[in-house]
Amino acid sequence: MEIVYNKKRINREILHLMVPIVMENTLQLVAGVALSAMVGRLLTDDIAAQGISNIVYRIFFVLFRGLAIGATVIVATCYGKRQIDKCKRTLEQAYLVAIPILIVAISVLSLFPVQILSMFTDDRNLVYHAAEYTRVLVWALPFMAVISFNTAAMNGQGNTKTPMFIAMALNVVNISAGYVLIFGVGPVGGFGIMGAAYATVISQFSGAILGVCAIYRKKGCFGKISHGKPFISLDVAEIKNFFSIGLPAAMEFMFWQLSAILMSMVLLSYGNNYYAAYQLGIQAEMLTDMPAQGFVVAATTLAARAIGQRDSALYKIYYSQIRKMALVTGIVSATLLFAIPRQLMMVLTNNPELQEIGAGYVFLMGFAMIPQAMSRVYSGFIRSSGGKRVPMYISFAGIWMVRVPLVVLFGWVLGLDINFIWMAIIVDHIVRIASSIIYTKRKNIYNYVDSLEEGGAEVA
Repeated sequence: MEIVYNKKRINREILHLMVPIVMENTLQLVAGVALSAMVGRLLTDDIAAQGISNIVYRIFFVLFRGLAIGATVIVATCYGKRQIDKCKRTLEQAYLVAIPILIVAISVLSLFPVQILSMFTDDRNLVYHAAEYTRVLVWALPFMAVISFNTAAMNGQGNTKTPMFIAMALNVVNISAGYVLIFGVGPVGGFGIMGAAYATVISQFSGAILGVCAIYRKKGCFGKISHGKPFISLDVAEIKNFFSIGLPAAMEFMFWQLSAILMSMVLLSYGNNYYAAYQLGIQAEMLTDMPAQGFVVAATTLAARAIGQRDSALYKIYYSQIRKMALVTGIVSATLLFAIPRQLMMVLTNNPELQEIGAGYVFLMGFAMIPQAMSRVYSGFIRSSGGKRVPMYISFAGIWMVRVPLVVLFGWVLGLDINFIWMAIIVDHIVRIASSIIYTKRKNIYNYVDSLEEGGAEVA
């Protein structure tokens, strides 16, 4: 007999998981926006230099973020089965996997930043400033990786409050250090654009230390739990499982980030002002889109937990209620972008030209908010329900078969107005949500747990 769950209670459970995630992401974004706003008071070339440096940084950020999703799915599934020792083992294997990646990343970005950044622009002055920024920013990568995996492990257990509190502390450090290091205070002179890089490293270090302490202290998430194996021992089976879920998720994010490189090259061909306005516009867009960010973790974690428990009724009500919440959130976000695009840009820069260009981007992105929010829900359920690579394929189709060709066509081939570039992004989001809906209908994702009970599928 199938259990009937109370929808109000389920909604509270979803919100209990989501709200701290949204708050955590919002706090991190606020800190990023605060730094962007500080840099936005500097020269246009400083804004552009930070922008192209951040593209390279985000390549590794999305790599670790994707791998962290693998950790979240495994931890949530093990947690649903009450195998807490395996949760701890998964986190520790994630740490070990990150080491060789970080060695390569730090070495390459420290030694060859000019050669890498020259791919984006032939403006030697801009490349020089961006290279100096990158040589400092690269040292934030190890701490960012640790934060990503710590957060993934805690989210997988349903502990979203601790990452939120860590984000609060991290952001206080980021904003205060950023202000002092960018502008200076009293007799202490500021470092300008380089101050933002120093502040990022300091804040990421603080967040990583706080996360490790929260997890491994005696009363922490894994403090007293033992799996009986040395910390630095590799578990091939565990790493294979980790990569089977995390690597496709990382590739999904990587497709977007690599497309951002090409986007940057096209936008820089319009001029540094257009590129700088785009970077600030992304920050403004993310301010309103932040509530939807929680749906990725909520859908992934709760779906995996219900699958681990083999609870079909719970899985179905999660599926139904999270989709409804995502729809409402997308509508609210779209409304804000349509209503106050100029005001959002004014928060980020006092440059009228950048405000004007950025406001056009922000307004048009309002059309992408609902597809974007819903896509996150579908991706979470598809990934947890056996379709490990499907979100990656959908992302590839939308970005590299739609967005990139249209951007190149509109920007480089036809030389159309910048608004056509923004519209290419919207078409990408529409294609992705349509693909997700078609897949979930064809594979009957809604009844996935029922198929497990019948022996017709395997747990991801």
